Amino acid sequence: MNLNILVKAILCLYLSMLLHTVCAQPLKPGDAIPDRVWHLPLTVVNHPASKSSVTLNDFKGKPILLDFWATWCGSCITGFPKINTLQRKFGNRVTILSVTYEDAAVIQRFFTEKVGKHHTYIQTVINDTVLKQHFPHTGVPHIVWIDAAGKVINTTLSDELTEQNITAIIENKKPEMATKKDVSRKRPLFLSEDFPEDLPLLHYTIFFNGYYPGLPSGNKIRKNKAGKVYGRQVTNSPIMSLIYPVAYELFQQNGESFSNNRTVLNNLKQPELLNLIPKKGGGYESGNLYSYELVVPENKTDSLYHYMLADINKYSPYKVWIEKRPVKCLALIRTSDIDKIKSKGGSAQNTFPYQSPSVVINQPVANLLLKLNDQPAFRLPIIDETAYSGNIDITINNARDISNLKKELQRYGLDLVEVERELNMLVISDY
Repeated sequence: MNLNILVKAILCLYLSMLLHTVCAQPLKPGDAIPDRVWHLPLTVVNHPASKSSVTLNDFKGKPILLDFWATWCGSCITGFPKINTLQRKFGNRVTILSVTYEDAAVIQRFFTEKVGKHHTYIQTVINDTVLKQHFPHTGVPHIVWIDAAGKVINTTLSDELTEQNITAIIENKKPEMATKKDVSRKRPLFLSEDFPEDLPLLHYTIFFNGYYPGLPSGNKIRKNKAGKVYGRQVTNSPIMSLIYPVAYELFQQNGESFSNNRTVLNNLKQPELLNLIPKKGGGYESGNLYSYELVVPENKTDSLYHYMLADINKYSPYKVWIEKRPVKCLALIRTSDIDKIKSKGGSAQNTFPYQSPSVVINQPVANLLLKLNDQPAFRLPIIDETAYSGNIDITINNARDISNLKKELQRYGLDLVEVERELNMLVISDY
């Protein structure tokens, strides 16, 4: 009989949680936390009193900060020491509770291996399926601020986790915080939700400077049913993250492969602004970040990257173009008539240049040079002057050292020699 009662109780609890999950409504600043959320059991690890579950009600009556994170999020993990410092400073006047959707196995492995074993002071809810529905977000870290009265104050990035802001909510004052409102990247950025999905979008572009908290850093490609790219999106990234996709595509249209060493910085006053600039204490400067998106009609997909280049030249602080220039480069040549590189066949492999030894198996010479040219250590462009048309097999030890690479190539009747050639180069100058 007791077993039946227990089974019924568990079933009722399961149905209650299932119903709650289905009915969970997103909460926004100004909303009060519903009673059912206060009493929802949450599985936790690293609880200071070794509890296996808590409820938000355990912390009611003081500010609660929910720190949504994931084990794959580097900035989440680098922020743990700051969370620990702030929690220790404010003690029981505030609760900072981390929350992750990841399950017990993943979290246990994280806190016992590598970097995670240094952060076992982080009390975290695991296997969350409900809180993230009440506080939806697409990127982490994502901080939800709840005041002592149980109302949502704001949602922010972890940058806003400061002594000043926490003190303000403890003292029931309005903190100065930038709101993080996530934007879906599935639709064109900031396009009104009233725009009908079935209405053809003939042209759309947006380009702005500065960091937007509700967007991740990265890029997105839009393809039609035939696989043709008709839209490109780059968000919260430096200008080179916008220039490089254009260069790769335009070089390819010319039958060439683009690499970093095919770039010429034409007397730029502040070349460091082209790329990410680390901040002291972690993170990156935001003043040189951009977000951009372009969508073109599907009958103009071949012109997409030309339009992107035109937008860069019209609206960014830089002028970018491609031109032939005489440049010093390294030419891969054959030094012997004996064919020592002919492939024996088999499955194609290319582990250049990170593994040692690195191998190229049953692939063309161009694939070898593509990997080598992407290495920052190889300052000069490497070009193919072997006139070898078949696939090759080679094994190289320490391929990331240029002098050793030359020595290893000589075993195969190959060499790298410095020459001057006219090559297409990507040129970037101040506007």
